[in-house]
Amino acid sequence: MSESSSSSLSYWFESLLRKNVTNTPVTRNRSNCVSHTAERPPPPLESDTWSRIRHFFHIPAATISSAMTRESYISNYRAMGQFLEKPKTDKHNANGKNEDLRYGLGSMQGWRVDMEDAHAAVLKLDDNRWSTWSYFGIFDGHAGFRTAVKSAERLHPRIISSLNGLVQENANLKSSQNVTSSQLDFNKFEMAMKDAYFKFDNEWKEENRNNNPDDKSGSTAISCLIDLERIYFLNVGDSRAILVSTDGRILLATKDHKPNDQAERQRIQEAGGTVLIQRVNGSLAVSRALGDFEYKNNSNRRPDQQLVSPEPEITFYARQAKQDEQTAFIVLACDGIWDVMTNEELGTYILGRMRVTDDLCEIANSILDMCLYKGSKDNMSLIIIAFKNAPIPSPECKAKDEALDNEIRKKTAEIYNRNPNKTSLDASTVWQQVVTSLNEQPSIRDALPIGGGFISKRSVFESTYDSMCKGTNNATTNSNSGTLRNNDHDDEKDEHDDKSTPSNSSSGDIPSKNSTISTLAQ
Repeated sequence: MSESSSSSLSYWFESLLRKNVTNTPVTRNRSNCVSHTAERPPPPLESDTWSRIRHFFHIPAATISSAMTRESYISNYRAMGQFLEKPKTDKHNANGKNEDLRYGLGSMQGWRVDMEDAHAAVLKLDDNRWSTWSYFGIFDGHAGFRTAVKSAERLHPRIISSLNGLVQENANLKSSQNVTSSQLDFNKFEMAMKDAYFKFDNEWKEENRNNNPDDKSGSTAISCLIDLERIYFLNVGDSRAILVSTDGRILLATKDHKPNDQAERQRIQEAGGTVLIQRVNGSLAVSRALGDFEYKNNSNRRPDQQLVSPEPEITFYARQAKQDEQTAFIVLACDGIWDVMTNEELGTYILGRMRVTDDLCEIANSILDMCLYKGSKDNMSLIIIAFKNAPIPSPECKAKDEALDNEIRKKTAEIYNRNPNKTSLDASTVWQQVVTSLNEQPSIRDALPIGGGFISKRSVFESTYDSMCKGTNNATTNSNSGTLRNNDHDDEKDEHDDKSTPSNSSSGDIPSKNSTISTLAQ
């Protein structure tokens, strides 16, 4: 294919994905409120476009016929990432602690039609050699939930098996009652972990082939193994982990695996694929994943040489005495979080909230809400793992935060009550007025959460606004014998009625008091 043809295709697909697949584009006004604007559809295709698409992606002729319409192709792409009319904001939470750390996790379906995230939290790997080790993981599924759920359930047992294999190879470790990370050679540890991931992926491939041959699901995997001496990070895909210091510095951050990365692109091309619009063969947005077996069909290449690789990238942080005094917490999160927040923003925000509350689930839930208001359209999951040196709540910070919440409630009520036609009020307009008014006060600006700003307090406004609307609507209902004027926003508000109260329901299995393996995606 000529360079101009490739460029034309790339432009068309870029337009297709941006304007027709990802739903209505999102823009933000000064107060960071989300609004929607319509855009032109992609330009019409030339008559030979379908044959060029087939050639470009090496797709058999029977797969894309010349009679295939542009609308049906757009429909196929929409199916890869459908959205709800309004987000599902119910949250799943879990928490736990041991002598070394405590954790809190939160997840929310959001705008997606299905929940495809899963997670694992294991405070004690086993009761024998690995009793001082903990394991945590976030698994962001795509094209289905199965791979994410199986990864959450089965990956850490496979890791334990590989760790036991290391012990059997070392005569000095066989007699050890508790194995520490410093006793393990890092190169051998790295090889063992990669072997664990490869074996899990292959076992899941065979099981899928026999039981679910039509399953095309895949999943990212961001995990950490923690003992008293080291913190290991194992990453596959574009979920991410950060390690944050007590003063808010990012001590370590994992690297996202994207197709446009030079090394990832080279592997993809050597495997016979291409990178188009920053996707593997124009389709998959991550270059490493578990599952996604349609990209792993070359029997002449190793697992780490396939179009999409299951190979984990492994890094570690040494917990020497002085260094460990600096470690405050770890965050593992899927890209639904990172799409709208930087490492630094999230790190400083959590650090500040820890001075207001010691409830890590409450902090996680506030992040889910904030990311939703920032415009995240994806499933969202995160785990916060706090060490002993993490900040603790102070009366001053709690009082300052409560005073800010009260000012937001007061201003919301003031603006709402001075509008004579309350049934026609729009929440975004009122929020904009609240922010504009409060932003004029230096004391308010100084009290805003660092890393969050006004948008992190949107849920306070929403709960206040919803309560006032319900009061007005109830009064209107009584005076009009049951006649109530509804608008689109009334429906949207119902999704946020309970935002200030975390939900602790769990639909996942809990194998033991030391672990939580979530199967929420089901």
